[in-house]
Amino acid sequence: MKQYIIAHADKTVLRITGLRVKGLNAVQLEGLLSDRLKSQVRVIGVTGDGIDMDLYGVSPDMISRDEKGLIDAIALAEGIALTDLAKVVCNEKIRDADFASIPEAPPSSCARERWIERG
Repeated sequence: MKQYIIAHADKTVLRITGLRVKGLNAVQLEGLLSDRLKSQVRVIGVTGDGIDMDLYGVSPDMISRDEKGLIDAIALAEGIALTDLAKVVCNEKIRDADFASIPEAPPSSCARERWIERG
């Protein structure tokens, strides 16, 4: 019988657009935001005009209340320039899943999970 570990994290996804991003120092940005929010931050996606991040233990309400402060902190990171359109466009909380509703062997197209199954 195969065993699967399912981890739960109190995570909010944050997207900020209206930036000019070139040569981003993601580690520096994560540090700046971690200090500001007093929580763990992970950059998960970067484009030329925006950034997606995971924020752990931070509610969407907190992000909404401190939108200007977050944008100001992001502006301090190397490789980011703000435009007049800089704003938070997404701050959704990842939903909980009922353990009973999770299939015994989760179907997945994730290459890593396919590799583990063969291992």
